[in-house]
Amino acid sequence: MKKIKIDKNWIICGILIISFIIWSMLVVNGNLLDLDYSIFNILHTTILNNFLTNILKTLTYMGSASILLIITFISLILFKDRFIGISLGLNGFLIYLLNLLLKNIFIIPRPDIISLIEEKGFSYPSGHAMASLAFYGFIIYLLNKKMKPSLLKKVLIIILTLLILLIGFSRIYLGVHHFSDIIGGYLISLAYLIIFIKLMKKLGRKRKK
Repeated sequence: MKKIKIDKNWIICGILIISFIIWSMLVVNGNLLDLDYSIFNILHTTILNNFLTNILKTLTYMGSASILLIITFISLILFKDRFIGISLGLNGFLIYLLNLLLKNIFIIPRPDIISLIEEKGFSYPSGHAMASLAFYGFIIYLLNKKMKPSLLKKVLIIILTLLILLIGFSRIYLGVHHFSDIIGGYLISLAYLIIFIKLMKKLGRKRKK
């Protein structure tokens, strides 16, 4: 009998989706509100200052739709392989639709505090957290796949990983998202990214035939 090969990525994806569902139930039931507001209190009483605020206001826009769209257009111009640019654009579009769908399913209001920037719409899950992980995470995947091992490659991956984390942190610091919004966004976005990469691999193989 042939052994059935189980793709570990699908197992990870399943665990992430289950974790997201459980986390979302806690959010909807209000079980994480004490944690969320405790984190706001800690941040705003310990590290809140004008210098850090200005830095995080800049960093947070690195997860906005306009910046991701600009990066996509630049990639279409710079890379000979148009499939890369198209993949980035499709990735950004799909994660936007997924976030919009989820926000309108959960209908969680934004934090009831004075925020440092103005945002509209529902809070859970964080669109910036989802978009940054899906978009920059996909770029990390492309770097791993297409760049030869080098110091530059390692530095770029570290920078992009930090950017993903800092964008999530900036949303909490600026008061427009709960901590639970960010974690929920990361969980479902990572599951989405695994599926998206699988799809792009399949399309890439068909394109080369």
